Amino acid sequence: MNARPLCGVLIGHGRMGQLHASKLAQRPDVGLSIVDPMQGLNPALPNRIDFAVIATPSSTHRDLALPWLERGVPCLIEKPLSSSLKEAEQLAQFEHVSVGHVERFNPVFSAVSWSNPGFIDIERLAPHSARSMDIDVIDDLMIHDLDLLLSSTPGQIRSVTATGLGVASDKPDIVNARLELDSDTGTLLTVNITASRVSEKAVRSWRVIENGTYWSLDLLHRSVKRVGWADGQLTPQAIAVPEWDPLTRQHTAFLDSVRGQTRFCARGDEAVAALRLGERIRACLH
Repeated sequence: MNARPLCGVLIGHGRMGQLHASKLAQRPDVGLSIVDPMQGLNPALPNRIDFAVIATPSSTHRDLALPWLERGVPCLIEKPLSSSLKEAEQLAQFEHVSVGHVERFNPVFSAVSWSNPGFIDIERLAPHSARSMDIDVIDDLMIHDLDLLLSSTPGQIRSVTATGLGVASDKPDIVNARLELDSDTGTLLTVNITASRVSEKAVRSWRVIENGTYWSLDLLHRSVKRVGWADGQLTPQAIAVPEWDPLTRQHTAFLDSVRGQTRFCARGDEAVAALRLGERIRACLH
């Protein structure tokens, strides 16, 4: 016998909320109510709510998610967990918080297998838009890669330096950070991260260098190249990448956690760790 559909509520029907709504609407295992008073969406909710998705501006996350969490309702909260580190820490105290770090589900990372990199160069560039202007580019865009870095390269951060500039707002819109990490293998890892939301075109790339191998990842177009030079010659090889949709994959993982089948990979404490690293970078800009 099939399991009953889960009843969920989506709060926020802006750009990201609409993406959530369109993907969840395709699922036969979900019934969804959409709430966004600014758009005239204020339906009567079912008596039973199994999960909530919070897709509103980050400054509202705590106040909107907290009542659901206190009722024991699992919440998928869009990144960043909050625009306030203190509020994010408050939300992270709940075991049933999941955070929408959707790049965790980008299929390019299933196609790579580096073990001990010495240098990683990361770029995340986006054209200017009016979205997410309540936060700076660190919490808007760079937070994706800070989360990916912390989840994929265990170790202690030795040093952080950064420069940044506000272009379209009074907040940093372009930031470059250089991190040095003592990896858990005992070697030094240097990471260069650039994030911009005032660029001419969109770029999401990782370049990872380790002894004998160079990995080139295009997170936007979902392609991977592996270049080996251990034999003295550059030998590029295209690596096959699975063709799954990251947001759909994220929804499946979240709903499985709602049913108690698995533990969602991007939890509240991990989202807080990425925000704390963002704070260290931000502190270098003053």
